[in-house]
Amino acid sequence: MKIIMENFKNFLLTEEKIIKSKEEVIEIIKNNSNYEIYLDNPKGTTKKFGGLEPKVLPFDYGEWPALVNPADDMGWDLIIVPSSSETDENLVPVGTIDYFTDPEIWKKVGKKMNKGIGNNTKIIIAPGGEYSDKDRSTLDNFFTNLPQFKPITWF
Repeated sequence: MKIIMENFKNFLLTEEKIIKSKEEVIEIIKNNSNYEIYLDNPKGTTKKFGGLEPKVLPFDYGEWPALVNPADDMGWDLIIVPSSSETDENLVPVGTIDYFTDPEIWKKVGKKMNKGIGNNTKIIIAPGGEYSDKDRSTLDNFFTNLPQFKPITWF
């Protein structure tokens, strides 16, 4: 019976689910941090974040493939605090990063604003919900320099 329950739990963690809000995905991950993480941009790689200039990432960036965000029909985006990695256990939400939806800001960015961008939140995760002042300042400084993002909301 134990094997059956374990297999069922693994099935639930890999089957795609559409998660309509950041609040819902945060609650799901708080209650079960074992969802598969796919890192498409590990530390040291570059990413554009909807802008023109690629930026070198001081953190791991990826998604939960099984938790689909209807804003882009891909897994909900995640950022692992710089002092941690995907191999750490109990990675739970500690903050969010949202895009601005003001067309004037996107003119400054130099790109057309994507449909659904306002709901394409990035979820910051840390082991056991613990992060350092350096983690916080690294992420705050990185995203402050990208005009398309609102200030980070830390929990």
